[in-house]
Amino acid sequence: MKILEKYIISEFTKLLIISVLSFIVLFIMVDLFENMDNLMKYNVPILASFVFFLYKVPFIIGQVSPIAVLVAVLLSLGLFSKHGEITAMKAGGIRLLRVLAPLLAFGIGISLFVIFINEYITPTALKKVDTFRKEWFGIQGSSFGKEGVWLKTNKGIINIKQVDLTKNQLNGVTYYIIEKPFVVKKRIQARKAEWKNNQWIADSAFIWNFTERGEAFKSEASDVLLEGIVEPVDLANVENIHKNMSFGELREYVKSLEDDGYEATKYKIDLYGKLAFPIVNFIMVLVGISFALKTGRHSGIAAGVGLSIVIAFSYWVVFALTKSLGQSGMVPPMLAAFFPDMLFFAIGALMFGYVRQ
Repeated sequence: MKILEKYIISEFTKLLIISVLSFIVLFIMVDLFENMDNLMKYNVPILASFVFFLYKVPFIIGQVSPIAVLVAVLLSLGLFSKHGEITAMKAGGIRLLRVLAPLLAFGIGISLFVIFINEYITPTALKKVDTFRKEWFGIQGSSFGKEGVWLKTNKGIINIKQVDLTKNQLNGVTYYIIEKPFVVKKRIQARKAEWKNNQWIADSAFIWNFTERGEAFKSEASDVLLEGIVEPVDLANVENIHKNMSFGELREYVKSLEDDGYEATKYKIDLYGKLAFPIVNFIMVLVGISFALKTGRHSGIAAGVGLSIVIAFSYWVVFALTKSLGQSGMVPPMLAAFFPDMLFFAIGALMFGYVRQ
């Protein structure tokens, strides 16, 4: 790599590291204030608290990397333009595309890196966070896999294939009623249960009663009350826990839902989003280069940060709109996930084409 290209990459990398670290500190500070009461209430040691927040870092990196990349591109190239370095490159007969090609390649590398940590590091780290909450805060435990959500209640253990809080409905319910010392007394299986009159009720369910001699008696009943399950408002975190799964785990869960005949559009959008969102890192490099070179000498730190916020906000608006359209069935799930990427890539490529080489 030539000296000039190394110089551009090094300056960009410095600003990228500063941006990522700044966002990580900001996120952790907000999270610290949110958890301060619990940390003090349960006398959590400083070292354990530090590890608790450290486990959240991979997730934070995946979330903030696009805007951090955009800030780094706009500031680095903006400062180059402000100091006349871009003009000097052009005067020396150097084509900007050739000089900035390593920056685009670096953007692809960042996207691949985020995909890697989201697949292999973040899910494991977030499970550690859940374990910490159970051990120190006494929060009711739950786990998630291709079978759905597993929850412990005061009556036993329940498996829920799908939580749909828009309809206050639980789909694919299997409830094991357990008595001490861990003796399964009953199993209730229902295709769905709804929140009615402040309680979960299954319109129709199969019930297995187990005797002390190991016998099982099966019956079918209507309007079966499922006791011990928390209210819908307390299931909000459970409904979104699939977002902490890896691509492979979520793909298996989607397949399991479809095999059982349940609606999986929402989860498909999140599945494709696990690829679409990391790709935004490369797209933000392209968009950032185009905007930075168009603004030229007028670029600065304040302008770069402000422009980054505007672009990032615009992306999230488009993403929220297409996701909503996808969940309503108006557009296919894959298009809902990738359309914002395609739109901003087209904008960046179009603007780059008008940049004077």
